Amino acid sequence: MPLVTMEMNLNEALKKADISPGIVPENFTPSTLISAQFPSGEDVALGNFFKPSESNETPKVTFVAPDQDAQYTLLVVDPDAPTKENPKWGPYRHWIVTNIPGSGDFSQATEVEPYLGPGPPPKTGDHRYIFLLYKQPATQEVNFGTLAKERNNWEYQPLVEKNNLELIAVNFFISRNEED
Repeated sequence: MPLVTMEMNLNEALKKADISPGIVPENFTPSTLISAQFPSGEDVALGNFFKPSESNETPKVTFVAPDQDAQYTLLVVDPDAPTKENPKWGPYRHWIVTNIPGSGDFSQATEVEPYLGPGPPPKTGDHRYIFLLYKQPATQEVNFGTLAKERNNWEYQPLVEKNNLELIAVNFFISRNEED
C-alpha cells in the first residue's frame, strides 16, 4: 500500500479545484500548513463548503513559521468573479495581511486590506476562496503601494514578484450564493 503524504493530498485537492496549475504551481511543495478557523469553530479544510453567512467574519489564521525570524504575507483571493467560467472581474481581493512575524501574531502584522467575506452573486455557481501564505525576503517589509478602491480585477502576481514573496502554504474553501 502506497504512503499518502500531506503534500500529495494538498496537490490532489488543488488540481481537483483547478487551483493548480494556474494560481498555485503544479506539484507545489508547502513549507508549512496554514489553518483558518471561523468564529463558529469550523475550519477551512482544502475545499470544504461554507455558506457566505458562515464565513463572513474574519477567520483566525494560524501557521507554524518555517523560519521564526522571517515575516510573512497572507493573501485571500477569489479568482471566480463573477463566475469560474467567466472570471472577467477576478481575482477579487478579500484580505491582505503583511509583515506577519514568525510568531504568527497577527496583532503585530500590517492589515493592508480588512477581511471581506464571500458575497457571490446569485446564479454564479461555486467560488473558490484561496488563502495564500508567502514568506517575505529577510531584509524588507512588503509594500503593495496604494491599492485601487475596487477589490475586483486585482492582479496580485506582479506584486508578489516585485516583493520577492515565496509561496509556502495554501488552503481554500468553496462558497456560493445561498439562493443557488
